[in-house]
Amino acid sequence: MNAPTPAYDDEIDLRAVFQTLWKARLPILILTLVAAAAAYAVSAWLLPREYQASAYVAIGRPSIQYYSSEILSIVPTVPDIKALPELLKTSAILEQVTGDSRVAALLPANVKQLPGQISVTTVGASQLRLDVTGTDPRLTAAAAAVWAEKAVDWIELNYGIGAFADTIDGNIAQFQQAYEKAQAEMETFLAQDQTPILSSKLSARNDIYGCLEKKISAANSLLARLAQFDSNLAATDEALSSSDALLLASIEQEIGALGVCGGQMTVLQSLSPARFSGVSSAEGKRVIGDMRNNLDRQVKDAQAQQQVLQEEIQDLSAKIDRLNYQRGEYDRQRAQAASVYQQLTLQKSVVDNILRQSGGVAAVSADAVKAKPVSMSPFVIAAMAGLTMAFAASAWVLFRERLADSSQEKK
Repeated sequence: MNAPTPAYDDEIDLRAVFQTLWKARLPILILTLVAAAAAYAVSAWLLPREYQASAYVAIGRPSIQYYSSEILSIVPTVPDIKALPELLKTSAILEQVTGDSRVAALLPANVKQLPGQISVTTVGASQLRLDVTGTDPRLTAAAAAVWAEKAVDWIELNYGIGAFADTIDGNIAQFQQAYEKAQAEMETFLAQDQTPILSSKLSARNDIYGCLEKKISAANSLLARLAQFDSNLAATDEALSSSDALLLASIEQEIGALGVCGGQMTVLQSLSPARFSGVSSAEGKRVIGDMRNNLDRQVKDAQAQQQVLQEEIQDLSAKIDRLNYQRGEYDRQRAQAASVYQQLTLQKSVVDNILRQSGGVAAVSADAVKAKPVSMSPFVIAAMAGLTMAFAASAWVLFRERLADSSQEKK
């Protein structure tokens, strides 16, 4: 016989689900209609409607592309249409918009900012669109129109010949102050200049470092001679030959003659060659070992002193370089400020003639005449609310039915 097909509790019976929802169709429908009606009422009567007004600004190139004379050369600044959207939303420009009488008259009391949202986008390669969104259509249209005018004024002031003309007087005062500041800083620097003292210290450190370098080289040479001497000498009780005794005494004298670098090392006393007369070869090898240990210690001490000196030399050199650079900067700034100041005073007499020949680089191409509604339709909001409620109600009915089935199974 075939085994019966097992039934699984977690299988979904679509027909049972449909029957459950059909039984609860009336409450679901009522809730859906109530939610849709409430959403429509709120969106149509309570929520404020939004309007958007747009103005267009045309961007061109300066009529004078280049000007040059014996004392003045000017290349007018060409507006960068990609950078203008952010520049035209600065607080300085927007404050001019809200301060205009046409906008201020429509603003609520004690309100100093534009209500709603603003945006600037590029249209093609030579136009900007200024959008203002708000709940008051008159205020929105007025703000967009005034904003476009202020944007044109700002572009004219900062681009073309206007950019140079507006700043020349300020530049004259700026470079005059820069010269006076550089002169005062130079005088203060010279009064406190530590370069001669640091240079003297650096020279002394370099001399000691060079002395240590020579000492290490001489000590390494003596170590090599002692190593060769030690390898050729047999450890016996026989006395050293006169030549070996003389060589050993000579090396000891050279060790004592290594000298002192900056008072940092101890000088070994020079001994007579007769000291090693009659000394056995074994004793001679011991003396050679002591000499080598002494030289190794001196080399290590000298290298350690070199490392300390090297850090001091680097620090002193860096300080001197910074001071020299600082002095050079003061000289350069003072000379540059004086030169530019003289040039600007000559150029000022030419600027007025240039301004009379220059043309504008921006203009309002389309004014914001009327604001258009941009809010979502109340019917769309009602439909979305109804669908959401229908889904939620259906889910709740199925959940309750599931709980009821579970309770019956337990009983």
